Amino acid sequence: MKSRFLLFISLLFTQLALGQKFQDTIPFRNDLGLIIIPISFNGVEKQFAFDTGAEYSVAYDWAKDELKRTNKIISVVSSSGLRSKMRFYKSGNISIGSRKITGHRILNTAENDIFSCHKVDGILGVDIIKELNWKIDFKQKILIMYPSNHIPNEVNSMHQLDFVFTNNHPYMYLKRKKSRLRFLLDTGAGKSSNISQKDYNLTTIDSFPHIEVHSGSFDVNGVFTTTTPRVFQFPESTSKDVTLSPVIYYNNLKSSKIGNYLWGELSLFLSLKKNKLYVSSSHIKQDYDYHSCYVSYYNGAIRIISIVKGSDVWNLGARQGDEIVLYNEKKFTDFCTLNKYQRQLIKLGEPITIQLKSGETVTISKKNSFQENHSPTSNNRH
Repeated sequence: MKSRFLLFISLLFTQLALGQKFQDTIPFRNDLGLIIIPISFNGVEKQFAFDTGAEYSVAYDWAKDELKRTNKIISVVSSSGLRSKMRFYKSGNISIGSRKITGHRILNTAENDIFSCHKVDGILGVDIIKELNWKIDFKQKILIMYPSNHIPNEVNSMHQLDFVFTNNHPYMYLKRKKSRLRFLLDTGAGKSSNISQKDYNLTTIDSFPHIEVHSGSFDVNGVFTTTTPRVFQFPESTSKDVTLSPVIYYNNLKSSKIGNYLWGELSLFLSLKKNKLYVSSSHIKQDYDYHSCYVSYYNGAIRIISIVKGSDVWNLGARQGDEIVLYNEKKFTDFCTLNKYQRQLIKLGEPITIQLKSGETVTISKKNSFQENHSPTSNNRH
């Protein structure tokens, strides 16, 4: 069934003939650290996240009311490991910039809090992304779209990365000493990059400055999955023409991936069909700014969803899942208002004050680097 579906997808883009040339510039917003662009379905504009980590495009709930149902159902495994069945709907007439797409089928899944809050209507997956070439300019917040056979001249001044697109997944490789580590290039990962313990056993991690975080994330289905990563700066490594030192979460997630935060305000050029990935700098060292505690409105209360082991708030006895009475002396009773407020504070780098249910109040300030060893075995307080 899968091979027939992929063949069907490959026939959708007859308008993108080899001789046809175009260059569409699409502004994007980067809420949640994602690349969110407008896409039209049957003349109705939707907001979609550009997600190279998604094999198929997905609509959030609205497809049931606005699109025609099909009998095609597939089983999808999310980043949390949750297996769910999703139905395909006929997409109708899709417009991305000046490009028209017909005959496409899109998966439908239930609406969830985090994407609804930030007005994200769906995910643009590899089924469509692979049929075009793309430049992502993170500084100007623009996505430039080209035919899949066109490589613009500006790529000549960019730097090539070790990259392969295989089995509908884009992979980037980092080489250090004798090791060559594979990462999913995941523009739907937002800020985080991670190395999965299932992929690699990093026996030397304790020799690097790092912190241990009791954390979690919401997946495509809105499911909150907990994890306990150690966060560290990966030693300088290479990817073809580029030297990199990314900040890595070492955890038990399903696969290793590179998120958007690594690229800062740089530009990428991506051609899946030609196995090409370029970046505008030959040397990338990622900074890491963090607060030692983050919260969310979850299960009827403000709760800690992320906390650094050994931090001041940790040493007061707070743990992931604990209830918070006040956040910056404010009470919140819904997910979206709190989420947007917290993200604004984090963006500005402002300190955050929380009052625990036990009565203690603690102020959490932003940290700037791994200059000190924030190992959980040390006596550092932060």
